[in-house]
Amino acid sequence: MKKLLIILLTLAAGYVIISCNAHAKAETTIIDTPAYQETIPGYRWTECTSGAAFPKSYNFQLFSFRDTLWAFHPGGNWYTKNGTDWAKSALPNSINNLAFLDYVQFNNSILGLGHFEGNIERYKLTTEIYQTRDMRTWTILAKKSNLPERFFYHPFVLDNKIWIIGGTDGSNSFSDIWNSTDGVHWAKQADDLPFGKREGSQFVALKNRVYMINNDVWSSPDGLNWVLETKELVKGKELFGGTAVVFDNRIWLLGCNRDGKFTSEILVSDDGKEWTAQRAPWSPRGGIAACVYNGKIFMTGGKYGGPGIAGQTTFIYSNDVWSLEK
Repeated sequence: MKKLLIILLTLAAGYVIISCNAHAKAETTIIDTPAYQETIPGYRWTECTSGAAFPKSYNFQLFSFRDTLWAFHPGGNWYTKNGTDWAKSALPNSINNLAFLDYVQFNNSILGLGHFEGNIERYKLTTEIYQTRDMRTWTILAKKSNLPERFFYHPFVLDNKIWIIGGTDGSNSFSDIWNSTDGVHWAKQADDLPFGKREGSQFVALKNRVYMINNDVWSSPDGLNWVLETKELVKGKELFGGTAVVFDNRIWLLGCNRDGKFTSEILVSDDGKEWTAQRAPWSPRGGIAACVYNGKIFMTGGKYGGPGIAGQTTFIYSNDVWSLEK
């Protein structure tokens, strides 16, 4: 009777977690998280694996590239067709410290923008540009480019160009915008953008506009002219550290930190103005990797806890993999 009661309560909470693995035994998994409120009906989370082949980590990236899902990880690069079975590629990590710089998918290739060694207190930053098309080897496009010498920015692609906004050099933050047609030659397009100095902004393209997501949300048709969509994504909360993707004509913001607290709650919007909170069954965390692959959102990685989090003095890192489908 007790086992039946647990299963019924799980179903009443709004979700059943299943496995991506076709050979897994049919069973219900109970996750010790707050009750799930399905405010956007029709979507389902699936746990693909509780532990992928790559080490537990955070602040890395997922890419959908040539019908394969790729994890560009600090310890190297892994790939999968199903989110469950991962293999390591011969392709190494060219950027090194992925907490500071990003890869970007561009013109049927992946580019590594710069190389970072060290940490925020002491580091070495170089502007070499790497490219891979075969996902096995890197080609050095430039040992030294005019890529702005900064970090904590997220590149995005718009109108067949790579764009970067803001970032920091460790001493100063910036409010400018640059773009490039090849990842090597960069040109400043504007200074003093209306939203001011920015670091760590997320960018996604939806309905012929690019959206910049921090604690506030701005949008632009061309990367140069921006309008404010909302001053506060969540009223009365300070958000940072989320990962944004576009799925089913909506923006999905995963892995946000709210007022210094980690959560598994997702924020969803179809216009950047109004956002709906939706609980997810995976554990609270920030610094996750996510992308859309084969008609689903896939997410993995992240960290939870650390100094300042009640009852959790050390960080907990993750390598479970989940997918969301409609």
